[in-house]
Amino acid sequence: MNDNKNIIPSTGIVVDDGSVTEYIRNKRGDVIGKFTWNPTDIGIIDRYNKAVADFDKITEPLEQVGINPDGTADGETELDALRVAEKRLYDACNYIFGGNMAEAFFGKMHPFSPVNGRFYCENAIEALGQYIS
Repeated sequence: MNDNKNIIPSTGIVVDDGSVTEYIRNKRGDVIGKFTWNPTDIGIIDRYNKAVADFDKITEPLEQVGINPDGTADGETELDALRVAEKRLYDACNYIFGGNMAEAFFGKMHPFSPVNGRFYCENAIEALGQYIS
Protein backbone atom coordinates (compact mmCIF):
# COMPACT_ATOMS: atom_id res chain seq x y z
CA MET A 1 0.00 0.00 0.00
CA ASN A 2 1.36 3.40 -0.97
CA ASP A 3 0.80 6.41 1.32
CA ASN A 4 0.57 9.46 -0.95
CA LYS A 5 -0.54 12.00 1.68
CA ASN A 6 2.88 13.62 1.97
CA ILE A 7 3.68 13.76 -1.72
CA ILE A 8 3.53 17.25 -3.20
CA PRO A 9 2.38 17.19 -6.83
CA SER A 10 4.77 18.65 -9.39
CA THR A 11 1.93 20.41 -11.18
CA GLY A 12 -0.60 22.86 -9.93
CA ILE A 13 -0.92 26.52 -9.14
CA VAL A 14 1.98 28.18 -7.37
CA VAL A 15 1.40 31.66 -5.98
CA ASP A 16 3.97 33.95 -4.39
CA ASP A 17 2.15 34.98 -1.21
CA GLY A 18 5.12 36.84 0.23
CA SER A 19 5.43 34.45 3.16
CA VAL A 20 8.72 34.08 5.01
CA THR A 21 9.97 31.70 7.68
CA GLU A 22 11.19 33.28 10.90
CA TYR A 23 13.17 31.60 13.65
CA ILE A 24 12.41 32.22 17.31
CA ARG A 25 15.47 32.38 19.53
CA ASN A 26 15.99 32.65 23.26
CA LYS A 27 18.38 35.18 24.81
CA ARG A 28 21.30 32.76 24.35
CA GLY A 29 20.61 32.60 20.61
CA ASP A 30 19.29 29.03 20.61
CA VAL A 31 16.48 28.36 18.13
CA ILE A 32 13.37 27.41 20.11
CA GLY A 33 10.89 27.45 17.24
CA LYS A 34 10.04 28.71 13.79
CA PHE A 35 6.93 29.84 11.99
CA THR A 36 5.90 31.05 8.57
CA TRP A 37 4.00 34.26 8.05
CA ASN A 38 3.38 37.01 5.55
CA PRO A 39 4.88 40.34 6.68
CA THR A 40 2.76 42.23 4.13
CA ASP A 41 -0.52 40.86 5.54
CA ILE A 42 -2.31 44.10 6.44
CA GLY A 43 -4.75 42.25 8.73
CA ILE A 44 -2.10 40.96 11.11
CA ILE A 45 -2.02 44.10 13.26
CA ASP A 46 -5.77 43.99 13.84
CA ARG A 47 -5.63 40.27 14.68
CA TYR A 48 -2.70 40.84 17.06
CA ASN A 49 -4.49 43.74 18.78
CA LYS A 50 -7.65 41.65 19.19
CA ALA A 51 -5.70 38.78 20.73
CA VAL A 52 -3.95 41.13 23.16
CA ALA A 53 -7.25 42.80 24.07
CA ASP A 54 -8.71 39.35 24.80
CA PHE A 55 -5.76 38.25 26.97
CA ASP A 56 -7.65 38.68 30.25
CA LYS A 57 -10.52 36.56 28.88
CA ILE A 58 -8.02 33.96 27.65
CA THR A 59 -6.38 33.67 31.07
CA GLU A 60 -9.60 34.01 33.09
CA PRO A 61 -9.69 30.29 34.05
CA LEU A 62 -6.28 30.72 35.72
CA GLU A 63 -7.57 33.19 38.33
CA GLN A 64 -8.35 30.35 40.74
CA VAL A 65 -5.35 28.18 39.88
CA GLY A 66 -2.09 27.93 41.76
CA ILE A 67 0.58 27.27 39.13
CA ASN A 68 3.75 25.46 40.18
CA PRO A 69 7.19 26.64 39.01
CA ASP A 70 7.20 23.94 36.31
CA GLY A 71 3.95 25.27 34.79
CA THR A 72 1.74 22.52 36.20
CA ALA A 73 -1.21 22.94 38.54
CA ASP A 74 -2.35 20.95 41.54
CA GLY A 75 -5.57 18.96 41.39
CA GLU A 76 -7.83 17.89 38.54
CA THR A 77 -10.02 21.03 38.58
CA GLU A 78 -6.95 23.22 38.35
CA LEU A 79 -5.56 21.09 35.53
CA ASP A 80 -8.82 21.47 33.64
CA ALA A 81 -8.68 25.25 34.06
CA LEU A 82 -5.07 25.28 32.89
CA ARG A 83 -6.01 23.24 29.81
CA VAL A 84 -8.91 25.59 28.97
CA ALA A 85 -6.68 28.66 29.23
CA GLU A 86 -3.95 26.94 27.21
CA LYS A 87 -6.40 26.06 24.42
CA ARG A 88 -7.76 29.63 24.36
CA LEU A 89 -4.23 30.99 24.13
CA TYR A 90 -3.21 28.58 21.36
CA ASP A 91 -6.35 29.41 19.37
CA ALA A 92 -5.69 33.16 19.73
CA CYS A 93 -2.04 32.81 18.71
CA ASN A 94 -2.92 30.65 15.71
CA TYR A 95 -5.62 33.18 14.77
CA ILE A 96 -3.00 35.95 14.54
CA PHE A 97 -1.00 34.15 11.87
CA GLY A 98 -3.57 31.79 10.40
CA GLY A 99 -1.31 28.89 11.22
CA ASN A 100 0.45 26.95 13.92
CA MET A 101 2.20 29.84 15.66
CA ALA A 102 1.41 28.44 19.11
CA GLU A 103 3.51 25.33 18.51
CA ALA A 104 6.40 27.49 17.29
CA PHE A 105 6.44 29.61 20.46
CA PHE A 106 5.26 27.11 23.07
CA GLY A 107 6.48 23.77 21.74
CA LYS A 108 9.45 23.71 24.11
CA MET A 109 8.02 25.54 27.12
CA HIS A 110 4.54 25.69 28.61
CA PRO A 111 3.01 29.13 27.92
CA PHE A 112 2.00 29.68 31.54
CA SER A 113 5.41 28.87 33.00
CA PRO A 114 6.64 31.73 35.17
CA VAL A 115 9.61 33.68 33.82
CA ASN A 116 10.88 36.62 35.88
CA GLY A 117 7.50 37.26 37.49
CA ARG A 118 5.46 36.95 34.27
CA PHE A 119 3.98 34.14 32.26
CA TYR A 120 6.26 32.98 29.45
CA CYS A 121 3.41 33.63 26.98
CA GLU A 122 3.37 37.31 28.02
CA ASN A 123 7.04 37.60 27.09
CA ALA A 124 6.41 35.82 23.78
CA ILE A 125 3.39 37.96 22.88
CA GLU A 126 5.25 41.14 23.75
CA ALA A 127 8.25 40.12 21.61
CA LEU A 128 5.86 39.23 18.80
CA GLY A 129 4.19 42.64 19.00
CA GLN A 130 7.54 44.40 18.81
CA TYR A 131 8.48 42.28 15.82
CA ILE A 132 5.37 42.84 13.74
CA SER A 133 5.22 46.56 14.51
